[in-house]
Amino acid sequence: MTAEQQSSNDKPQDPAEDAPESSQEAQAEATGQPEDELTKATLQAEEYRDQYMRSLAELDNVRKRSERELERAHKYGVERLAGELLAVVDSLELGLEAAAGEGSEAVREGMQATLKLVLGALEKFGITQLDPLGEPFDPEWHEAMATQPSADAEPDSVLLVVQKGYRIHDRTLRAARVIVARAPE
Repeated sequence: MTAEQQSSNDKPQDPAEDAPESSQEAQAEATGQPEDELTKATLQAEEYRDQYMRSLAELDNVRKRSERELERAHKYGVERLAGELLAVVDSLELGLEAAAGEGSEAVREGMQATLKLVLGALEKFGITQLDPLGEPFDPEWHEAMATQPSADAEPDSVLLVVQKGYRIHDRTLRAARVIVARAPE
């Protein structure tokens, strides 16, 4: 810095010194061109900031959506496989019912052990069995096959389970097929 510049920086500013020296500068200030440029630049900066903030919000939404989808994939990823395994469970249960009266004890024990292993594997992945015998009928978890009059059971309760249902966490994998009790005529 030169001595002149230092002395000008040290002095208090006089408003008269700030006045434009040339006629072009006076004319530019009179028409407001620098202020228009400043206003334009300010508006453009605000627009860029708004775009930036929207981009940040969109990025945050994409991140959250991805996390939810990943969580759902982990939670319900085995749903199709489990649906196929239910046929195996049903077959084992029917085989156990058929072998109850006759046949080899060893075969029945083997089928029971296999059924227990399959049900245990399903439970590890959040799949639980619905056996609603005697419970109130719930259309979210049960599928009514028919109604039957009954003096012993409460009306609108499950009288007989035709096929057990299954759910995976909080979602129905297969509704239990049931016969619902109704009041006797």
